[in-house]
Parts: sequence; structure tokens; C-alpha cells
Amino acid sequence: MKRKDLPKMTPRDPDQMMIDGVAPVSMGERLGWLAEQPMQPRRAQKPLDIGFWNPMRDQIEMF
Repeated sequence: MKRKDLPKMTPRDPDQMMIDGVAPVSMGERLGWLAEQPMQPRRAQKPLDIGFWNPMRDQIEMF
């Protein structure tokens, strides 16, 4: 079984400059932002087309 390669950090590019008072987004800040986002389903949900108010269902059967 082959081991997965660990992610590698890229060295800072000396040609890029940072504006004073601005810091790069840390991994903790990024994970905190993701944790604050509302949960989303991983797959598309099927609509629930059955039930009391379904127009295709015969409503007379309940009387």
C-alpha cells in the first residue's frame, strides 16, 4: 500500500509584497470561518412530493 504524500508548504515568493497592517489568512481563521457557515447537504436532496397537501393525492379519501 502506497503512502499518501504530505502536503508541502510553498516558500514565500520574494516578488510579492505585503501591505502594512494586513496579515495573511491563517489556517485557524480559515477553519473558523468554515465552521461558522451554515451546514449544506453533500448531495442534492429529493423533494418530498407526498403528504397531506400533495395536490396529486385524492383528498376525498380522508372524509
